[in-house]
Amino acid sequence: MKEEQGSIIGSDEVLKGDTFGGIVVAAVKANRAQREQLVALGVTDSKLLDDKKVLLLAPKIEQLAGCIVKSMYPPEYNAFKGSITDLLNRLHKECYDYLKPGTHVVDKFPGCIVGDIIETQAESKYIEVAAASIVARAHGLKQLNDLSKRAGFTVPKGSTHVAEALKTLKERNLFPAEFVKLNFKNVKEALK
Repeated sequence: MKEEQGSIIGSDEVLKGDTFGGIVVAAVKANRAQREQLVALGVTDSKLLDDKKVLLLAPKIEQLAGCIVKSMYPPEYNAFKGSITDLLNRLHKECYDYLKPGTHVVDKFPGCIVGDIIETQAESKYIEVAAASIVARAHGLKQLNDLSKRAGFTVPKGSTHVAEALKTLKERNLFPAEFVKLNFKNVKEALK
Protein backbone atom coordinates (compact mmCIF):
# COMPACT_ATOMS: atom_id res chain seq x y z
CA MET A 1 0.00 0.00 0.00
CA LYS A 2 1.12 3.54 -0.72
CA GLU A 3 2.02 6.06 2.00
CA GLU A 4 -0.88 8.51 1.84
CA GLN A 5 -1.32 12.07 3.13
CA GLY A 6 -4.57 13.81 4.10
CA SER A 7 -8.04 12.48 3.36
CA ILE A 8 -8.27 9.98 0.53
CA ILE A 9 -11.55 8.94 -1.10
CA GLY A 10 -11.24 5.61 -2.89
CA SER A 11 -13.97 4.27 -5.16
CA ASP A 12 -14.55 0.94 -6.89
CA GLU A 13 -17.38 -0.94 -8.58
CA VAL A 14 -18.76 -4.48 -8.84
CA LEU A 15 -21.23 -6.43 -11.02
CA LYS A 16 -20.01 -4.58 -14.14
CA GLY A 17 -19.34 -7.84 -15.99
CA ASP A 18 -22.04 -9.96 -14.33
CA THR A 19 -25.07 -10.95 -16.38
CA PHE A 20 -27.39 -10.87 -13.36
CA GLY A 21 -27.66 -7.74 -11.24
CA GLY A 22 -27.14 -4.09 -12.07
CA ILE A 23 -24.07 -2.25 -10.84
CA VAL A 24 -22.72 -1.11 -7.49
CA VAL A 25 -20.22 1.68 -6.91
CA ALA A 26 -18.89 2.38 -3.43
CA ALA A 27 -16.50 4.99 -2.05
CA VAL A 28 -14.66 5.09 1.27
CA LYS A 29 -12.99 8.20 2.76
CA ALA A 30 -10.27 7.85 5.36
CA ASN A 31 -7.66 9.93 7.13
CA ARG A 32 -4.37 8.64 8.58
CA ALA A 33 -5.91 7.26 11.81
CA GLN A 34 -8.74 5.55 9.91
CA ARG A 35 -6.25 4.07 7.43
CA GLU A 36 -4.38 2.47 10.33
CA GLN A 37 -7.66 1.04 11.64
CA LEU A 38 -8.56 -0.31 8.17
CA VAL A 39 -5.19 -2.05 7.99
CA ALA A 40 -5.74 -3.48 11.50
CA LEU A 41 -9.15 -4.82 10.40
CA GLY A 42 -7.45 -6.80 7.64
CA VAL A 43 -8.74 -4.71 4.72
CA THR A 44 -7.24 -5.82 1.41
CA ASP A 45 -8.36 -6.17 -2.21
CA SER A 46 -11.77 -7.88 -2.08
CA LYS A 47 -10.67 -10.33 -4.78
CA LEU A 48 -8.37 -11.89 -2.16
CA LEU A 49 -11.27 -12.50 0.26
CA ASP A 50 -14.12 -15.00 0.25
CA ASP A 51 -17.75 -13.84 0.37
CA LYS A 52 -18.09 -14.62 4.08
CA LYS A 53 -15.11 -12.40 4.98
CA VAL A 54 -16.38 -9.60 2.69
CA LEU A 55 -19.80 -9.65 4.37
CA LEU A 56 -18.11 -9.58 7.80
CA LEU A 57 -15.74 -6.68 6.98
CA ALA A 58 -18.09 -4.39 5.04
CA PRO A 59 -20.25 -3.22 8.00
CA LYS A 60 -17.09 -2.61 10.07
CA ILE A 61 -15.66 -0.44 7.29
CA GLU A 62 -18.95 1.44 6.97
CA GLN A 63 -18.90 2.20 10.73
CA LEU A 64 -15.25 3.20 10.78
CA ALA A 65 -14.88 5.48 7.76
CA GLY A 66 -16.91 7.84 5.60
CA CYS A 67 -18.80 5.72 3.10
CA ILE A 68 -21.33 5.93 0.26
CA VAL A 69 -22.85 3.17 -1.85
CA LYS A 70 -24.72 3.57 -5.14
CA SER A 71 -26.52 0.27 -5.78
CA MET A 72 -28.35 0.27 -9.10
CA TYR A 73 -30.64 -2.72 -9.68
CA PRO A 74 -31.31 -4.07 -13.20
CA PRO A 75 -34.46 -1.99 -13.94
CA GLU A 76 -32.59 1.26 -13.29
CA TYR A 77 -29.46 -0.02 -15.07
CA ASN A 78 -31.51 -1.05 -18.13
CA ALA A 79 -33.32 2.31 -18.21
CA PHE A 80 -30.02 4.25 -18.32
CA LYS A 81 -29.53 5.87 -21.72
CA GLY A 82 -25.80 5.90 -22.33
CA SER A 83 -22.77 3.65 -22.22
CA ILE A 84 -21.52 1.68 -19.22
CA THR A 85 -18.54 4.06 -19.25
CA ASP A 86 -20.87 7.08 -18.93
CA LEU A 87 -22.70 5.35 -16.08
CA LEU A 88 -19.52 4.43 -14.20
CA ASN A 89 -18.07 7.94 -14.54
CA ARG A 90 -21.35 9.39 -13.25
CA LEU A 91 -21.62 7.01 -10.25
CA HIS A 92 -17.96 7.39 -9.23
CA LYS A 93 -18.33 11.20 -9.41
CA GLU A 94 -21.55 11.12 -7.36
CA CYS A 95 -19.80 9.06 -4.69
CA TYR A 96 -16.86 11.48 -4.61
CA ASP A 97 -19.15 14.53 -4.49
CA TYR A 98 -20.94 13.04 -1.47
CA LEU A 99 -17.69 12.50 0.49
CA LYS A 100 -15.48 15.40 -0.65
CA PRO A 101 -13.19 17.12 0.13
CA GLY A 102 -10.29 14.73 -0.34
CA THR A 103 -8.10 13.24 -3.02
CA HIS A 104 -10.23 10.93 -5.20
CA VAL A 105 -8.56 7.65 -6.20
CA VAL A 106 -10.38 5.49 -8.76
CA ASP A 107 -9.61 1.93 -9.79
CA LYS A 108 -9.09 2.47 -13.52
CA PHE A 109 -11.77 1.23 -15.91
CA PRO A 110 -11.86 1.72 -19.71
CA GLY A 111 -12.88 5.33 -20.42
CA CYS A 112 -12.42 6.53 -16.82
CA ILE A 113 -12.35 10.34 -16.70
CA VAL A 114 -13.09 10.91 -13.00
CA GLY A 115 -10.72 10.99 -10.06
CA ASP A 116 -7.61 12.89 -9.07
CA ILE A 117 -5.66 9.63 -9.31
CA ILE A 118 -6.73 6.93 -11.78
CA GLU A 119 -4.78 3.76 -11.24
CA THR A 120 -4.85 0.18 -12.48
CA GLN A 121 -5.23 -2.25 -9.56
CA ALA A 122 -5.72 0.68 -7.18
CA GLU A 123 -7.31 -1.71 -4.66
CA SER A 124 -3.87 -3.27 -4.10
CA LYS A 125 -2.19 0.16 -3.69
CA TYR A 126 -4.66 2.30 -1.71
CA ILE A 127 -6.39 1.03 1.43
CA GLU A 128 -9.44 3.24 0.72
CA VAL A 129 -9.96 1.64 -2.71
CA ALA A 130 -9.51 -1.81 -1.13
CA ALA A 131 -12.13 -0.87 1.49
CA ALA A 132 -14.44 0.44 -1.27
CA SER A 133 -13.99 -2.83 -3.18
CA ILE A 134 -15.10 -4.77 -0.09
CA VAL A 135 -18.12 -2.53 0.57
CA ALA A 136 -19.15 -2.60 -3.11
CA ARG A 137 -18.82 -6.38 -3.26
CA ALA A 138 -20.87 -6.85 -0.08
CA HIS A 139 -23.67 -4.73 -1.57
CA GLY A 140 -23.32 -6.59 -4.89
CA LEU A 141 -23.74 -9.91 -3.04
CA LYS A 142 -26.82 -8.51 -1.26
CA GLN A 143 -28.25 -7.44 -4.62
CA LEU A 144 -27.72 -10.93 -6.12
CA ASN A 145 -29.27 -12.48 -2.99
CA ASP A 146 -32.33 -10.19 -3.33
CA LEU A 147 -32.67 -11.13 -7.01
CA SER A 148 -32.37 -14.83 -6.13
CA LYS A 149 -35.24 -14.51 -3.64
CA ARG A 150 -37.39 -12.72 -6.21
CA ALA A 151 -36.59 -15.26 -8.93
CA GLY A 152 -37.08 -18.29 -6.71
CA PHE A 153 -33.66 -19.74 -7.64
CA THR A 154 -30.03 -18.80 -7.03
CA VAL A 155 -28.90 -16.36 -9.71
CA PRO A 156 -25.29 -16.99 -10.75
CA LYS A 157 -22.34 -14.63 -10.41
CA GLY A 158 -20.32 -13.70 -13.46
CA SER A 159 -21.28 -14.28 -17.09
CA THR A 160 -19.81 -17.63 -18.09
CA HIS A 161 -22.19 -20.17 -16.52
CA VAL A 162 -25.50 -18.36 -16.87
CA ALA A 163 -27.26 -20.11 -19.76
CA GLU A 164 -29.31 -22.37 -17.47
CA ALA A 165 -30.35 -19.43 -15.27
CA LEU A 166 -31.40 -17.38 -18.32
CA LYS A 167 -33.43 -20.37 -19.53
CA THR A 168 -35.08 -20.66 -16.09
CA LEU A 169 -36.03 -16.95 -16.18
CA LYS A 170 -37.73 -17.53 -19.51
CA GLU A 171 -39.49 -20.75 -18.38
CA ARG A 172 -40.85 -19.02 -15.27
CA ASN A 173 -42.10 -16.07 -17.35
CA LEU A 174 -40.07 -13.66 -15.22
CA PHE A 175 -39.48 -10.21 -16.66
CA PRO A 176 -35.76 -10.25 -17.72
CA ALA A 177 -35.28 -6.49 -17.24
CA GLU A 178 -35.86 -7.05 -13.50
CA PHE A 179 -32.92 -9.47 -13.22
CA VAL A 180 -30.31 -9.10 -15.97
CA LYS A 181 -28.44 -6.55 -18.08
CA LEU A 182 -30.42 -6.48 -21.32
CA ASN A 183 -27.50 -5.04 -23.30
CA PHE A 184 -25.35 -8.16 -22.76
CA LYS A 185 -24.85 -10.34 -25.86
CA ASN A 186 -25.54 -13.61 -23.99
CA VAL A 187 -28.83 -12.17 -22.69
CA LYS A 188 -29.94 -11.02 -26.16
CA GLU A 189 -29.24 -14.49 -27.58
CA ALA A 190 -30.92 -16.35 -24.70
CA LEU A 191 -34.06 -14.23 -24.92
CA LYS A 192 -34.60 -14.62 -28.68
